[in-house]
Amino acid sequence: MHCRLLHLSLLIFNSIAVRSLSIISGGRKSIFSREENANALILVASQKTLPVMVAVIEPLHGAFGESGLLVLPCVAAHLNQIIVDSFLVNYLRPRDNSNNVKVA
Repeated sequence: MHCRLLHLSLLIFNSIAVRSLSIISGGRKSIFSREENANALILVASQKTLPVMVAVIEPLHGAFGESGLLVLPCVAAHLNQIIVDSFLVNYLRPRDNSNNVKVA
């Protein structure tokens, strides 16, 4: 239940943030106003792996070492996941062929 609530709150927050960023950076001319770009940014920004990893490490109470040091690989893994997801979203995004259409 908590995981779903976290995911929903991240999606809502990031949706509002992307819409606000779109308005601030030029409205309809902004790169964030395009639906596929906004959806990709919302998806990548809503990753919840880091809070889940920290929630798993904290109850261990140092059984495998210092909790602060155990979080460092989690941060690195989270950053790697964001980078991989960014490439994946770019690969899976539909190609815009409107620039290649010739007008008679």
